[in-house]
Amino acid sequence: MKAWGFFIFATLVGVNATARAESLAIVDVRRHITLHDDDIVYKDFYINGGESDGLKKNLVVTAVRKIQVRDASGSQSYGEIQIPVGQLRVIATYGKISVAREYKLLSRDELPMLEQIGLMNGDLIDLKGAFVDSHKPVYKKRSTAAVSPAPSASAPAPVRPAPVAPTAPKLEKSADAGAAKVQ
Repeated sequence: MKAWGFFIFATLVGVNATARAESLAIVDVRRHITLHDDDIVYKDFYINGGESDGLKKNLVVTAVRKIQVRDASGSQSYGEIQIPVGQLRVIATYGKISVAREYKLLSRDELPMLEQIGLMNGDLIDLKGAFVDSHKPVYKKRSTAAVSPAPSASAPAPVRPAPVAPTAPKLEKSADAGAAKVQ
């Protein structure tokens, strides 16, 4: 009898762990407000899982979006597909919550299009193919080329050529007919 009890317990624990691993998802997205144009923009993705769910620091996981496929009228459902969106790198785990940052967005060249581009709340976390990347992350600074600096009071204003006004046509008198000729 004890063997059956252990078997049932082990089965239930295994099913619960599998169901929990499948339900990992992005539950919140936060971005800080920068004070300067040169500041690095951080965007944190909060995942509803921790070390007990297989997440750990520097683990790169894939975020997928579940899409319901329907016909044009919306009446016939053909099922659900999971489309890879991008990869996240876990930067910290806190009990049952992990924090990750964008590692790479996947190109749409060989993947189905998405209505909303980028990672977002509700995207599921797929641990298949996850790997550990221990390299220091490289964050992009906000582009200052898109923002033109305001002219300062000490800087001279740029010199622009003056516009050329159109000139009126010259009139000449012809000697033989005495009529005006336009040049």
